[in-house]
Amino acid sequence: MWGRRLASLLEGGELLGLIGDLGAGKTCFIKGLAQGLSLREEDILSPTFTLIQEHRGRLQLFHIDLYRLDTASLDDLGLREYLFSEGIAAVEWFERLREAEEIDFLAVRISYSSANSRRIEFSAAGERHAAVVEKLRNRFA
Repeated sequence: MWGRRLASLLEGGELLGLIGDLGAGKTCFIKGLAQGLSLREEDILSPTFTLIQEHRGRLQLFHIDLYRLDTASLDDLGLREYLFSEGIAAVEWFERLREAEEIDFLAVRISYSSANSRRIEFSAAGERHAAVVEKLRNRFA
């Protein structure tokens, strides 16, 4: 639900940093995001073994998973072209990106609130992504 809602506000060029424990729902969130970008949910799989999956919908979606890496660098992995593109970059395990504190992004923190429910928190680094969070508040609060 929140992934679809967020997708309805995206214009391209956004960087989403998904943060949460294993099994918290990061890939599930991206499936909702994909639906909102006119992609088939069943095409979204955890890219843990492939690192990056590219999907074309209303906007291009780059689904990136850094789980298998202790730390990652933009340049070592060639991520710069994906993270700063005209598409949407959705990065699972974003906190493993060495430059995470230095770039603008929309943080999506997913945590367990009980066995069957999750808490999703949105926060922004940078004005562009802060505007998206504000739109989320105004439209869906």
